[in-house]
Amino acid sequence: MSKVATINNLHNNAMDAANKAYVADLHGDFNLAESLFREAFEKEREAAILLKNDLDTEPTRSVLFRSAATLGIDCREFREAERLIAIGLSGNPPDQLCDELRDVLETVYFSRHLSLRGVGLDPGEVQMSLTGSAVGFGLIESKQFVYRAEVVEKLLVRGAERLKDVPFRESGSPNTEALQGFEVFYSVPRAASFAISIRLGRPQRQMTLPGFVGVQDVVDDFLACISDFNAGEGDSLKDRIESDAYFNNFRALAKKLAPDGTKINNVGFTSIRGEESKEASLSHPSNALTNQESDNSRTERLVGEIHKADETKRGLPTFGVQDDSGKVHNISVPAGLLNDIVKPYWGERVQVIALRKSKKKLELVDIDPVIETAQGDDETH
Repeated sequence: MSKVATINNLHNNAMDAANKAYVADLHGDFNLAESLFREAFEKEREAAILLKNDLDTEPTRSVLFRSAATLGIDCREFREAERLIAIGLSGNPPDQLCDELRDVLETVYFSRHLSLRGVGLDPGEVQMSLTGSAVGFGLIESKQFVYRAEVVEKLLVRGAERLKDVPFRESGSPNTEALQGFEVFYSVPRAASFAISIRLGRPQRQMTLPGFVGVQDVVDDFLACISDFNAGEGDSLKDRIESDAYFNNFRALAKKLAPDGTKINNVGFTSIRGEESKEASLSHPSNALTNQESDNSRTERLVGEIHKADETKRGLPTFGVQDDSGKVHNISVPAGLLNDIVKPYWGERVQVIALRKSKKKLELVDIDPVIETAQGDDETH
């Protein structure tokens, strides 16, 4: 068999194994995926090395070294991937392929960093897209994006904790041991509707334990809950989220994520796993959602600064809002809302919608920061 035929045969077998490995990885068959990625890497590396000294075979030579290095990352052969990239760059690759090889090298460094913590990136992804007047071509008002990205991360982490039967965490940071490497990562934004990709971390394949709740489980649950919430299917959402604390937390965070009806008119999500995709979106303004959930005859609107907080009392924790007249209104916080919903606004001027439970008792329904406009008026986020 000629050298060219040998290289083609090795490359084709490597790509066939890599495609099977990717499918196995997507479906959670981690042992099979590990074996197939290793097979693909060894065959692609062998094909690339056959062209090591053939500097006049570009772009084939650098393409093979880039591909072999990428498969090396999938096998956690980071040092070998670095070496393959160096060999690829030592030839005469076109400028575009030089940049692509350097990009792979950056991925090597990042993947090694994750590997030291026992974390790998799931091959699937979730795309979040925002549309509205605050969105331009590849641009968006920072506050419209940043806080929504933070809310999505909270929703995904809280969902993972719930599916893993972790008791609701009223304070503190997520327990990394309980989450088994589950983390949230963002890609660079795309233009048009301002879409970004969200990749989720998980334990490395060989570190996956029995009973592992997979990334796909978390994503599917997130999309289903978003769809139920947007459709007003409260009973269905409650069936999915039985814990009162997790249920309250999801509803409150989803309202923060929802469009405002002016600057943002739709927040969409698409889960992409190979050729499969699922979609969900929030299309109703957050103020409409708040009004639907409250008894307007018993709700009060308060504007002022958070004055104090008390988490030590028996029963529900409370916080105080000092209005412009100096009066302090004490408001109790239902389970699931203190850490993610109220605490981010400590020391800020806020608008609170509270339910009047008795003459002296108010219970939180919704809270938003108040932003002073150029005309000196107040408006909520």
